[in-house]
Amino acid sequence: MESGFVLSSGEWIYSFLFAVSIFAGIVDAIAGGGGLITIPCLMLSGLPLMTVLGTNKLQAVIGELTTSVMFFASKEMPLKGLTLGIICTSLGALSGACAVNLFEKEALEILLPVLMLGITIYSVTSKRLEATEPSKAKLTPKKFMVMCGVLIGFYNGFFGPGTGSFWMLAFVVLLGYTIKQATMTTKPLNLIGNLASLILFIILGQVDYTLGLIMGVGQITGSIIGSKFVISHGTRLVRPVFISVTMIMTAKLIYENVFMGWLV
Repeated sequence: MESGFVLSSGEWIYSFLFAVSIFAGIVDAIAGGGGLITIPCLMLSGLPLMTVLGTNKLQAVIGELTTSVMFFASKEMPLKGLTLGIICTSLGALSGACAVNLFEKEALEILLPVLMLGITIYSVTSKRLEATEPSKAKLTPKKFMVMCGVLIGFYNGFFGPGTGSFWMLAFVVLLGYTIKQATMTTKPLNLIGNLASLILFIILGQVDYTLGLIMGVGQITGSIIGSKFVISHGTRLVRPVFISVTMIMTAKLIYENVFMGWLV
């Protein structure tokens, strides 16, 4: 006789993705890159690719909103220029989303693995990522937020992969932030870019709200845990996780855009 507690295939995918989103929320809160975990797992649901991407944006936005609130509440998040950065990132992301159908993405698909490889090498070799105190900034917060907000925001709205890594490296190199400060300030700015993309997916009707909200609850749980880890352990934790995420993302991009391109 079958047990009344046996889950259907649909219930299994909900439970599985809920668990996945908790783990992804922890990783994303610490160093970004949660999409590396959630997108492949979401594809197991059998949803069309566009709906997978739209649903992933929904749960990611919920997670990043939670992490942003946690970091803000800790009073350790640098706030100088952040409002201007949010405005510029919003404008850049909306412009990028509107430009999606106007330009070919092939050049970015070739360039992105090179950029991520550079970030990975810098992350492994640079002493700046080990620093526990801020260094001298190369730009004023105002200039930084206008320039990077528009450029990185546009990239996030237009293409997206690696946005969190670009933000974190920019904060460390150009504003002299520690990697702990960088990961904190990156979250609300990345949130804005993902929100712009989510709005586009909603307009196109490419979001599974049931899966997205179930994963969103998991993201809230994971984001709270991950953000507490960052607040408590700082650079000691963020640096190795960030390096691991960038290495995995770089390997994935090289495989997909370089190695697979040779085989085709």
